[in-house]
Amino acid sequence: MTRLESTRSRAGTKGAQGAKARKVPAQDAGATQPADLDLPRFLRPGLPKYVGLRDAMVHAITTGKWPPGARLPNENTLAGSLPLSLGTIQRALRMLVDDGVIVRRPGAGTFVARASDGAMHAPLHCRFVEEGGGYLPVYPRILARYEAEAGAWTAVVGQGAMCIERSLRIGDEFTVFSRFYFDPTRLPALATLGATELAAANFKDVILRASGLTIGRILQYLAASRLPANIAQAMGCRAGAACMKLDIEAYGGREVPLYYQTLWIPRTSRRLELAGDGRDVPSLVSLGGG
Repeated sequence: MTRLESTRSRAGTKGAQGAKARKVPAQDAGATQPADLDLPRFLRPGLPKYVGLRDAMVHAITTGKWPPGARLPNENTLAGSLPLSLGTIQRALRMLVDDGVIVRRPGAGTFVARASDGAMHAPLHCRFVEEGGGYLPVYPRILARYEAEAGAWTAVVGQGAMCIERSLRIGDEFTVFSRFYFDPTRLPALATLGATELAAANFKDVILRASGLTIGRILQYLAASRLPANIAQAMGCRAGAACMKLDIEAYGGREVPLYYQTLWIPRTSRRLELAGDGRDVPSLVSLGGG
């Protein structure tokens, strides 16, 4: 073989190898890794796979494995790395986008959402529907944290419960008052977090991070009521004004009690989307005109 033929042969081999290499999808530069997902932990019998994937991604985000601003692997990369269909992956990502956990940037990719201007991250129980889609932002403020006496919540979280009181400003329109009861031995993080961190925390993320439990069964009881004087004052409303009172029982899976929450909601023309369970199967209720 002449020197020219040998050079051409080596160049052809190198070109073929380069062409072959280009057929393999390159890993996204700066992307988070599918290997960071503890998927087997969240794929549970009876739970749709897209919900398990969503929970695994939320866990990766709340534990810091996928930090704010990090780019997610693209859908094809995830489908090639996980034992899930492309449709399952796309549905999980849509849920995370709807919840504000991740954001899509055309031409750039999908990213973990950054901390916002004090708005609650992906609220579960205060989803007031905004015109054109999406939900009004929720701005929480801690009012008190204390040991609670026995009450309706005792049947769910047991004796020795603690209560966190918060005012939840809905956009710039109205305020919801919340009492959140929990067992401090089961959820010690909620009993010990500093006031600043607790104020902006989404409690379901704290529960997932602290216990590994995702919210499954949710029971919700809605009734017309009147605002007690102390609660009305915190909401900026008149004592005795008409309101809706929403009592919530939440469980890990079907039976593990996680919390009991009561919300006092002033009259509003906004519709409230209620999550049916941990699968986020919603229903809409109207709360009456203001």
